[in-house]
Amino acid sequence: MSCFISSGYTLDCRTSSVGGLKNLWILGDAGNNVSGWTENANRAITSVSGAGTFYLFQLTKQGSSFTENVTVNTTAQSVVFEPTLLINLPRFSQSLRNTFQDLVALNNVYAVIEDNNGRYWSFAFQNGALVTAGGVQTGLAYSDLNGMAALTIVGGEPNASQEILVTTTLQAVFTGITVQS
Repeated sequence: MSCFISSGYTLDCRTSSVGGLKNLWILGDAGNNVSGWTENANRAITSVSGAGTFYLFQLTKQGSSFTENVTVNTTAQSVVFEPTLLINLPRFSQSLRNTFQDLVALNNVYAVIEDNNGRYWSFAFQNGALVTAGGVQTGLAYSDLNGMAALTIVGGEPNASQEILVTTTLQAVFTGITVQS
C-alpha cells in the first residue's frame, strides 16, 4: 500500500449537509457475520456478503449520532479507527428492555447507519463492536426520555467506516444477509 494523498477536498454549499441519523440496522441472529465486501475505485462499498438479518431500528429526530475518532501510536506506527454510535430509543417497554438486554449480550455488533443526508455507512464491518455504556430510564419530568438512553456501541477498526452505495434498495447490496425494511 502506498502512503500518499491522491486528491484534495472542495467545500460544497453550506446547505448540503444535515447532522444526525435517520435509521440504524444491526446484524442479528445466530451465526451472523459480514464475511466480505467489494469496493469501487473511490473505496465505497458496492456489495456485501455474509449471513444473518440486519434488523431496522427507526431513530427519533436529533436523538442518535455517529462519530469516528482515530488513535495513532507513533512509536508502534499503528492507527485504530474507533466508530461510535450513541442511540436513544423512546417508550420503555418489555420489548425495549429485551432488545437492550440482547444488544448488551452481543460479542460482535455489525451495523449499517443511514444519516440524515440519505447516505449509508458501514459500522464495524471488520472487527465488530461492543455495547460499552447506556441504560434504560423512566425519566423524571413529563418531557424526559422514557426509554433506552445513551446506548453506546464502540468498535476498533483498521480502516475508517465506508459509504455503502445504494442505487435501488439497501437489500440489493447484500448477498446472504436479509435487510429488514
